[in-house]
Amino acid sequence: MDRGRRARDGRSSSGPPRGRVWRPVGDHAHRRSSPGDMELNMNRIQIEETHNKETENDSLSPNINSCFLRSEPQQPSNSNSGKGEDTKSIAGFEDSVPAEDFSEARRFDICVPQVGAPVMLKPSLLVKNREKRNEEKRSLEEHNWRILRPGMVLLKSYLSISDQVKIVKLCRDLGLGAGGFYQPGYRDGAKLHLKMMCLGKNWDPETSKYGEHRPIDGAKPPRIPEEFCYLVAKAIKDSHAFISKNVKKNDVQEKFPLMAPNIGIVNFYTASGRLGLHQDRDESEDSLRKGLPVVSFSIGDSAEFLYGDQREIVKAEKVLLESGDVLIFGGKSRHIFHGVPSILQDSAPKALLEESRLRSGRLNLTFREY
Repeated sequence: MDRGRRARDGRSSSGPPRGRVWRPVGDHAHRRSSPGDMELNMNRIQIEETHNKETENDSLSPNINSCFLRSEPQQPSNSNSGKGEDTKSIAGFEDSVPAEDFSEARRFDICVPQVGAPVMLKPSLLVKNREKRNEEKRSLEEHNWRILRPGMVLLKSYLSISDQVKIVKLCRDLGLGAGGFYQPGYRDGAKLHLKMMCLGKNWDPETSKYGEHRPIDGAKPPRIPEEFCYLVAKAIKDSHAFISKNVKKNDVQEKFPLMAPNIGIVNFYTASGRLGLHQDRDESEDSLRKGLPVVSFSIGDSAEFLYGDQREIVKAEKVLLESGDVLIFGGKSRHIFHGVPSILQDSAPKALLEESRLRSGRLNLTFREY
């Protein structure tokens, strides 16, 4: 039952019935009007005007409020198509839920907006300096860096807190502009469990292809900031040096090719965010054939990361990606299946949250060369 009809059925019955007009009956309809009749006519006019306005408001109210009050998504009718209603699973986004609106991209702020003067108590300078010293010490200890498999390296605590804060602020500025963060989804009404922003080129989950504009609103993705390109190049260079010290072969290029990123995908996961096992195989044939690596930055809450040669969770290996970690996989590991089954809520460094105001969740940046 629509909102207007409910309002009409629930209206008081003390006045005249809806849809009717009071009219004189019998001989009164033909006799000359008296002052009392004129007063009655004025009352009838007022009743009719009130009825018309209420009817008009009842018919308009669902449309007016539909922009602000979102109801449950409608399921597609079986009569419109003979196709099944299987949920799409493009690029590993297996678990999807009905989309609220695919007609426009709603901008998403990855940081908590600051209203008025900040009131939170910040840690003392001594505590902050101690945290930074410990972080720098961890980043310099190479035993925290690991070769997970040929062509796959994990650089623990690689990004400093200051670097992470800069990354968050850059992502926030880009994310609030044209082509920024939005809830990606499919035309059949499913949406992904994350917010996404593409850099360089747009990646469309519906077609699994890259393009110059995203179909949802025609926006062009922002360019990759120079700061990001610098960090990617430095991480690859440091990975080569680390591999050289820990493998017998000196031909690092064969195991881990160099690359210059020109496309990137930035995802923000809330506590319930996840990403099914998938392969990154939508880049050019030349890029895939060369095994050009994927470089991933983790910022904010920690995440469980699965990876393996098959798309089976029980056979996948697991590693914890924490804030500041950089994961690189290329060469023989370029086509591994990987995914994020869960986010560890409230596990982000406090210093990062206080300096960047990042929302509770995980910010993940991945860079590739198309």
